[in-house]
Amino acid sequence: MKKTLLFIITLLIFSFSFSQVNIKNVQALSNINNTIINDINNPQALGGDSVIVLWEEDFANQIPENVTVENIGGYGDWIWSTESTQGQWGTNAGLIESPTADNGFMILDADWFNTYPNNGVEDGAVGENAVNASLTLGPIDLSSSETNALVLQFYSYYRICCFAAGNGANDLNVYISTDEGVTWSDLNYIEGDIYETNVGKQTLSQIPLGGFSPNVENVHFKFEWIGTHYFWMIDDISVIQQPAYDLKMLSSWLTMENPAGIEYYSIPESQMPNEMLFGAEVYNYGYNDEFNVKLDGIIDGTNLMTDITYDTIQSDSTRFVETGFFDISSLTAGTYSFTNTIESNGDDALINDNSKTREFVISENEYRIDGLYETYDYMGTGWPGGDAQSDGMRFANYFDIKESATLTSARIGLFTNAFSTSLGDFQTTSGGEVIFYLCDTTGLLDPAVTTLDMDFGGVIWESDFIMVEEWMVDEGFVSVEIPEIPLEPNAYLLVVELYSNGLESDIILLDDTTVPQPWFASMYWSTEDATWYSNGNAMAIHMGINGLNYADVNEEKLLTGIEIFPNPTNSLVSISSDELLKGETIVSMYNILGENIKNWNINNFGFSNLINIEDLPSGNYILKVSNEEKTIHKKIVKE
Repeated sequence: MKKTLLFIITLLIFSFSFSQVNIKNVQALSNINNTIINDINNPQALGGDSVIVLWEEDFANQIPENVTVENIGGYGDWIWSTESTQGQWGTNAGLIESPTADNGFMILDADWFNTYPNNGVEDGAVGENAVNASLTLGPIDLSSSETNALVLQFYSYYRICCFAAGNGANDLNVYISTDEGVTWSDLNYIEGDIYETNVGKQTLSQIPLGGFSPNVENVHFKFEWIGTHYFWMIDDISVIQQPAYDLKMLSSWLTMENPAGIEYYSIPESQMPNEMLFGAEVYNYGYNDEFNVKLDGIIDGTNLMTDITYDTIQSDSTRFVETGFFDISSLTAGTYSFTNTIESNGDDALINDNSKTREFVISENEYRIDGLYETYDYMGTGWPGGDAQSDGMRFANYFDIKESATLTSARIGLFTNAFSTSLGDFQTTSGGEVIFYLCDTTGLLDPAVTTLDMDFGGVIWESDFIMVEEWMVDEGFVSVEIPEIPLEPNAYLLVVELYSNGLESDIILLDDTTVPQPWFASMYWSTEDATWYSNGNAMAIHMGINGLNYADVNEEKLLTGIEIFPNPTNSLVSISSDELLKGETIVSMYNILGENIKNWNINNFGFSNLINIEDLPSGNYILKVSNEEKTIHKKIVKE
């Protein structure tokens, strides 16, 4: 069930390294806080006449008199601003998307405080001073409220990494005091490892206050930052009265029974299941319990729809509601949208947050998990793992084959924009190397298997090295043609291995974060500790079956018919061509850092051409064979 995956551990980065657990030990996290954090592009704040606003602050043109800031750690404080972060790693961050951002907002610019020349940070260095600062508002008079069912609401824009003040975790904390600041209660906003680091989040947050008897004259709120990088912006804070009835759909899904939980964006028609189900994560924002809550699901353009009635969703609680499996066998190739809608038993205060609609594709022969990109991230050589985890890193996506097929091509989608991070500047460039693998999933979902091998259950097929050319960067893809590998009904992993020439030629992949995915859907291999980790999202790794050839555009540029033997070898290597290559052919040997270590010039390259690598140290190398028009790269192992 989707319930088991919605809180799966995703990529968390502390001290410039991954801090995920081994994916075989990933557990579902409980919903430890009741904060509702909504996508700023689809705000779910109460609106219109239904809202009773008891207090609000928009930070118009200055720091208000009832606001106190405190530099707890000694390295930086909250400030009023109309500008984005001034630090070296957030130059493209932009502004908070609040209604009154133009008249100013509050920002904790940790990046700036850890940038030269502040706090002893040297020019070009990464400052690691643990910034700890608080922003306190009050006293606030809420005594006019007729109920304790109140909500703290505010706009927030944050990105946080990588160190912390004292406790080894990064924190964004919100507190309430109803005794003039003598004692404080944690509202459990966002703490430590409950959220993705290094990812900017624009949100509208709503925190119920009913448990704190806030309808008094001396309420205070405190916002506290703990961490070294990047920033936190806050604006348009208010306290509103909570409605009696208001359901919010936090997420939704349309998924098959096997594999449980993966939501594919594009499924080949031959691999479509006969049945699927609708599901949704529903939060009861109202102060009354909801009874007989109904979930409706419909696939547009068809007569396919189903529903289920859920008994009770208590106030200030979240439930996962799913229909039964229903017949979708009538669907043919095409693009569809599905809509989930939740119905309240009361007079819902806001109904435009009761449904979600999303697109999916039944394709002729393309299989992929990613494709929505309503939100996205990026990962690859150097980022976010660091230098030690760059060359040789792997990414893998899970594909379920229900009917026999042939694998005919594979492709990765590249993130090609430049971006700055606390580890440096990164951008996909030409010159790096890619290897594709098809792997067996044996042991992947076996609870008795506690450690996954680098090749999972074994390599079924392996490509040559593919050099990333400039035209590939321009197109945003690296593709490979595959010689019709049979796929029997089973599960497979499509894997890609990256080499950046020691971070000189970075390769950065797109990561679709729109839909939370189960841990096995998309994974990452760390070369630092030789461990597979869960991604929790959908890397841009695509499978072409039954004749789809992503690499058609490559054929005129790729030198074919080249074979090397023996491989592995300890001395002589025979390089052959299935046709005579007239003129000069250049054979070049590179190490995995991309350094050219040997070259051979061969005229009229024929069936067998011998080269000697006896003097090279043992290890993996790249053999490049090229003439004036075409090139191919081969992996070779020196024993």
